[in-house]
Amino acid sequence: MRDQLFFTVMFILISVHSFAQTVITGKLLTEDQKPIANVTVSYKKIGSPALLGFSKSDVEGIFKLTVKVIDVDSVQLDFNHLSYAKRSVHVVNATAHYAYILKAEVRKIQEVKLADVPVYNRKDTINYNVASFTGKQDRVIADIIKKLPGIEMRGGQILYQGEPIQQYRVNGLDMIGGRYGLINQNLPADAVLKVQILENHQPVKMLDKLVFSNRATLNLQLKKFTTTGTGKIGLGATPALWDANLTPMTFAKTFQILNSLQTNNIGDDVSQQLKPFYSGTGYFTARSSFSDGPTYLSIREVATPDFEQKKWLDNQIFLMSSNMIQKLKNGLEVKGNLSYFHDDRKLQGTTMTQYFTSDEVIQNQEMVDNSYGVDELNIGVLVEKNESNIYLRNSTNYRKHWNNSVGNILLNKNTTIYQDKRFSDEAFLNAFSLGRFIGKQLVNITSTVEWHSTPQRLSVSPGQFESLINAGKPYDHMGQIVLFKSFNFENGVSLSRKIKRWTISPSVNLNYNNSKLNSHIQVKEQNDVRVLDTGYFNDMNNAQLQLRMALEMRKEVRKFIYSFNLPFSQYYYNVRHQGEQRLKNEFRSSWNPSASVTYLLNSKNSIGTNLLSGRNFGGLDNFYSGYIINQYRSMQKYNARLLKDEDLSTGVNYQYKNTSKAIFANLAYNFRKSWRDYMFSTVLDSLGRSTTSITNRHGQRLSQGISGGLSKLFVSIKTVAKLNGNFSWSTSDYLLNEQLVKQHVNSQSFTFELINSSSSLVSGDYRVSMGRTHNRLADGLRNELLYNNHFFNLVFAPHDRHLISLSNSLYANNLKAQKSQYFMDATYRFRLSHWRTDLEFTASNILNNKNYLQQFSSDYELIQSYFELRARQFLISMKFKI
Repeated sequence: MRDQLFFTVMFILISVHSFAQTVITGKLLTEDQKPIANVTVSYKKIGSPALLGFSKSDVEGIFKLTVKVIDVDSVQLDFNHLSYAKRSVHVVNATAHYAYILKAEVRKIQEVKLADVPVYNRKDTINYNVASFTGKQDRVIADIIKKLPGIEMRGGQILYQGEPIQQYRVNGLDMIGGRYGLINQNLPADAVLKVQILENHQPVKMLDKLVFSNRATLNLQLKKFTTTGTGKIGLGATPALWDANLTPMTFAKTFQILNSLQTNNIGDDVSQQLKPFYSGTGYFTARSSFSDGPTYLSIREVATPDFEQKKWLDNQIFLMSSNMIQKLKNGLEVKGNLSYFHDDRKLQGTTMTQYFTSDEVIQNQEMVDNSYGVDELNIGVLVEKNESNIYLRNSTNYRKHWNNSVGNILLNKNTTIYQDKRFSDEAFLNAFSLGRFIGKQLVNITSTVEWHSTPQRLSVSPGQFESLINAGKPYDHMGQIVLFKSFNFENGVSLSRKIKRWTISPSVNLNYNNSKLNSHIQVKEQNDVRVLDTGYFNDMNNAQLQLRMALEMRKEVRKFIYSFNLPFSQYYYNVRHQGEQRLKNEFRSSWNPSASVTYLLNSKNSIGTNLLSGRNFGGLDNFYSGYIINQYRSMQKYNARLLKDEDLSTGVNYQYKNTSKAIFANLAYNFRKSWRDYMFSTVLDSLGRSTTSITNRHGQRLSQGISGGLSKLFVSIKTVAKLNGNFSWSTSDYLLNEQLVKQHVNSQSFTFELINSSSSLVSGDYRVSMGRTHNRLADGLRNELLYNNHFFNLVFAPHDRHLISLSNSLYANNLKAQKSQYFMDATYRFRLSHWRTDLEFTASNILNNKNYLQQFSSDYELIQSYFELRARQFLISMKFKI
């Protein structure tokens, strides 16, 4: 039934443009009866300024227009060419063929200066003039990018028209890859001339005329090739504080380098600058980002506040990073990166948890005092050649992440629990891709090798789950030891060829995965240590082979862009568990067709839709039947079998842009329904401790949502306005204490922002964020959370060398135990122009707010967490441009 629906909907989408159309053709000639090529032929309603469509004449002077206006008898045709006089004619709105003569006339183009135009576009490139958006308080390019209409920054990630950018370049080179936070937060804004958005950008040159791209790339055009960067030295009090940053960078024509040393204890998690937001460069690139090694174990935490991290993060971080790119004369690019950071953190707070079952409500209070030591090392080398006749890419990466966590909990004010977790994940990845033309046929070969080793250990004192582990008797200590290893080998071949307006791309992939899981539980009573036997250890070795065949088809016709993907996968499994063969030569198959259609109404409007249906198998990482203690109050075991998921999803999206008026808008609706042949079953004891397993019952989840954004620059008052909203609904099944429960969640959120820089004396911005989340839990219980947050920043610049900024934020919700929290920060900056240095005095949390209460819920939990905030602090710093 779903397959019939899929093909029915796609047939309607494909054929809809063929109705209610008039086709007007013609030939354009000179007075000497010679054909005229490259004449722009457009049409509109008579008397209306709105352009409805256009085309161009070919070398024979022939043009063709598809007219979709059905409510008029006649339309106006306009002919434009720089070497000929303009001509307009009225024709009947009916299919016909005409011939017209154009008179020769050299037309002068009036000079237009774009230096002071805030936003303009050239072909598929939108240009933002940085000077038009720069205020006296702005120092790095991130300060500018977050102001630009059509662009958003969420947690350091840059989105254009609601979608993440696919590349971040400086003068056309992508030195840093997806870790562009390093440049964004450290490149001086006054070094940049323009921020450019390359729409529909195809980063692989071989695919430029072969495969349409609807993704955007951001490029920073610098004022000149230069060595620049930022530096900072800061000291403070209450408590003793420091903040240091030295980040020099060089941007030459074919060589770029960025080095960074940063350390602080002011709550600034600079490791987020190393977070990758994308990997690879395009359509047929081999996977070049690490998969995460599974984390089976954790210590109990208190939920962190959902506002600015600097207000609550208690840490001491050190970071170093070195990155470079060299472009050689033969077109080869060599990139290298090395980064390391160490972060010591402390988290303190109290968690009040209510567990809702069909029989009772269980309540727990946990006073949490945790400390963490986090280290991560990354080393990478990338060689790439991206030319119109060849694409070569090989990336080699090594990563090691290790985390030592210690937690102390006071449970219900009378029981002390000690937790200690040791975790590491070591990984190696090599990804290779080669594309070449053989005649008119594009051939691409990809190969990826990945290895993981992820040992982890959790210790808890005193021991928990006495009834399951120790015959109901208290005991001193329990320990969970897990060792996970995996190896992946992925290989593929794809072909691409243009056949008339169709691009056909068949591909074949053969992927092999092998993973091993070993775990056991130790119990200690006084000096007696024993390892639990059957039911409490795992010895698993699984192998999976996937043969994937796919056919992708894309077509561009007039203003329509069609894309179809028809992948079929055959899986082969072998699994040994606890010395037994649980799966032997087991076969499964999946069919995951998808399609999308984009309609370009005109240069300002576009609309698209997509449809996806499919079946997937998984669960091999959790293919174990012996208990694993994943947290001091939570144990898990699963039935050793494959898990099947089926999905049906669809969506519609609309985008509008008018660069001459600096207006950008986007709107999207998404629907998803999923079915699975299993359910997670959770059993709670009287203390709220849970054991989770998989049961053979069918479950489903339904979700849908509407999201959109609107932004505009008001040039006359130098103000940017941004509006974003999101509405979502979902229902899902789960089992709690053997009772089937359906959870309903609906949420709405709304954000409005004004950024004004009309005065050189006073500028500022205001943002309001409002939202509602409503949950319906077990036994008809309901919970509603409302929030209403306001942010107001004001900047006074009474003199070129003096600047005062005030940052105000108000957090309000509907929790009776939490009053509205008002925060105030202030900064005074004195400019030493000769040295290009700022002296700053910063006061944070002036009102000395001490803690914050927030509430959220899961399938069967309602949680309130009191979190300790950073105390009032003062910092004197010197910031300078390199």
